[in-house]
Amino acid sequence: MLPGGREDGKRRGATATATADEDATTDADAATSASAASLNDLCATAAAAAAAGAPAPFPRAAAWAVAALLAVGLGVGALVLAVVHSAALLVVAVLLSAAVAAFLLWNAAAAASGRALRRFVDGLQASSLRVAADGQLVKITGSVSCGDISLISSYEKVENCVYTSTLLRKCARWGSMTLNPWNQCTKWKLAHAERFAADFYITDAKSGKRALVKAGHHTKVVPLIDENLLVTTSRDTELSSTLKYWLEERNLSSEEAQLIRLEEG
Repeated sequence: MLPGGREDGKRRGATATATADEDATTDADAATSASAASLNDLCATAAAAAAAGAPAPFPRAAAWAVAALLAVGLGVGALVLAVVHSAALLVVAVLLSAAVAAFLLWNAAAAASGRALRRFVDGLQASSLRVAADGQLVKITGSVSCGDISLISSYEKVENCVYTSTLLRKCARWGSMTLNPWNQCTKWKLAHAERFAADFYITDAKSGKRALVKAGHHTKVVPLIDENLLVTTSRDTELSSTLKYWLEERNLSSEEAQLIRLEEG
């Protein structure tokens, strides 16, 4: 009986240990799933921005209407020049068309580079949480700390982050050997993106108050953080073991003949 009892006790102990291990594994999986569910996956926004580009600064219909008016002005100016032999109206129409075209091109370039939004944010005065009202647009500067979840950057493994962005770009078009003797890439295509955000705390530098910023799941985030260029390869560059492992871990091609660049912020 005692051997049987001991054996039965061992079996019960083993069963209890196995059950405890299963419970611990289940709790860990549940915690991991909850943490993943709390993250804000911004990978789709990075891919959409790379595919569609920056939004147009002006409605397309308005641009076409302005172009039509300028064309009419040029036509009338040319007609007046031919009939009355006066170039004043044509010169005014040409100068006005050049000014409008330069203005539209400048705005398009500013929208593509994000300068317009950055200037708007930079132009806002820093607010104080002590006097801020509900629904008010505020600009808070201060120290940032992680919330319930802290992020780790994908490539450099930087810990305690509230926002991470890792972009892998591949060369989509090579330059002509005549125009580009170094055979550099003239167009980069986004091949892989890892961009996440999580809730974080910010301590207002003016009032000292601490606030929770909801940047996690179900939150619309517009990142204005530029990624740093970490890796740039050429046809003659041998990939490092770290980069090869990073690519293979994500089932990405690690051919050394291709030109790639890795950015992270």
